[in-house]
Amino acid sequence: MWLLPLIAVVFVPVVSALGGKAREWFAALVVLLAAAFAVTLVPIALSGGSQLSMAWLPISGFRLQIRVDGLSVFLALIVNLLGFLIVLYSQGYMKRETGLTRYYCLVLLFIGSMTGLVMAGNLLQMYIFWELVGICSSFLIAFWYDRPEAVRAGLKAFIVTRVGDVGLLIGLILLYVNTGTFSFDALETMAGGGKIAGGILLASGLLILLGAMGKSAQFPLHVWLPDAMEGPTTVSALIHAATMVNAGVYLVARVTPIFGSSSIWLGVVAWVGIISAILGATMAGATLDVKRVLAYSTISQLGLMFLALGIGSPVGWFASQFHLMSQAAFKALGFLAAGSLIHLLGTRDMNEMGGLGRKMPVTFIAFFFSILAMSGVPPFIGFWSKDLIIAELHNAGDSTLFVLALFVSACTSFYAFRAFFKVFYGKQSDLVKSKQIHESPLAMAIPLGLLSIAVLTLWLVEGGTSRLLGVVEPEAASPWIYAASLGALLIGFLPAYAMYLRQSPEPSQLVATHHWISATRNVLLEGYGFDRFYDRVFASTVTRLGSAVRLIQTGSLGKNMWGILLFILIVALVVLVL
Repeated sequence: MWLLPLIAVVFVPVVSALGGKAREWFAALVVLLAAAFAVTLVPIALSGGSQLSMAWLPISGFRLQIRVDGLSVFLALIVNLLGFLIVLYSQGYMKRETGLTRYYCLVLLFIGSMTGLVMAGNLLQMYIFWELVGICSSFLIAFWYDRPEAVRAGLKAFIVTRVGDVGLLIGLILLYVNTGTFSFDALETMAGGGKIAGGILLASGLLILLGAMGKSAQFPLHVWLPDAMEGPTTVSALIHAATMVNAGVYLVARVTPIFGSSSIWLGVVAWVGIISAILGATMAGATLDVKRVLAYSTISQLGLMFLALGIGSPVGWFASQFHLMSQAAFKALGFLAAGSLIHLLGTRDMNEMGGLGRKMPVTFIAFFFSILAMSGVPPFIGFWSKDLIIAELHNAGDSTLFVLALFVSACTSFYAFRAFFKVFYGKQSDLVKSKQIHESPLAMAIPLGLLSIAVLTLWLVEGGTSRLLGVVEPEAASPWIYAASLGALLIGFLPAYAMYLRQSPEPSQLVATHHWISATRNVLLEGYGFDRFYDRVFASTVTRLGSAVRLIQTGSLGKNMWGILLFILIVALVVLVL
């Protein structure tokens, strides 16, 4: 299953010689076949799972391990099923683009690498696929390499996630040096038996968590994800719903049996999650870029998954994975619906939209279903997965995190309905009036329809998902928990309804007449100043250092000969002394 997309990458240029259609259908069929293989693994996972091990790097004693259990199969299903729908959607969305052979090669490599990551049976093997996922995402974000913004966004994603990856690599080395193994099974057994020193366990756990924070765009390494919107919308859907950002959540879930005995580690996971959730949810309420709304929402929803994992209970662990599936479905639907708008209008600015509800009924329903699920309106999947997290927070007795999670829920309702009202209601902009508005082609409409059905009905698989993941199905929450959750939803909905549908009060007047609202809005639009801070502290420092080096190293051999000879002399003296 995981090798199929990787091998298929080699054949994409060959199939491209037969024509664009052959290339597109070849890529779609490869991912569909991988998804079918994932389905065949469900009975194995339900029966207790299995592990394939074979010789690999025999000099070092490392072995190739493929782990088939509920968690790996669950993620493989999400990656490949959503990947297939996104590849199918690409046939309409990317139709007029150039460089499509490169695009489909990268997409297949992306999907194959993510599948290999979740199927890996040891940390070293997982790390190799982890880096492949990061490289693919950077190239896909910068797919339009003739656009400076896209190139900068791709480089930013690569550099910021490398910060986390360095932490991950150091954590893996530290763990290996003290245990002699990378195997998940062996590490779980050793940690459970108390054979790993507490300090080593905490230090390596925090370093590995840093890698997960980078991949899943969690505070303070969240700054790359909003800029990733410079890539094609299909790439955004892949990154946000099916592949890269889920890798961090998967990693924390996978290593929880190893590090979960540390209350400090769990506390850091939980607080990183809730801070990220608050930051993402508040920033989404200010931006006018429809894709950035969804990007900030992804940061927030992933934060809730980290929060659930930080609870440290089996139900919390299950809730994080159930919400991962939920967010994957409604976020893929949201991005693909936004892609239909951008494909037609050529803009991501919600102020240049408006009044599109009747003219694009399929896109209207798809986006509406997406924000209903995102906001947690019953019976959509988001209601059940989000409330599972909130109920478990209450059961854990952490009133602070419980209240903060309700605050995030209210903010989610506000920014989701704000985007919906601005895009599909109100007056049509001059841009909309100048366009011949029509629905998206069938290749784009079919995935929208299937995902719309999914977000409405996926709550029915909660019992099956719990059995697949090996967790007892959680009991229903008390009625007052549901009431609190729906109350938070209503608190967020009412101001969005009043300001962006009824236009009473009118948002621009509020900003103009209340300085504190204007100041708050500016802070949110600036992303709380994280980009500016990183630019001044890190980027500017590196730039100044580079300029200083250029004064010394001019590139002229004549001017630099004495420095080169001095360096050689020093090296020679050191060698002789040693």
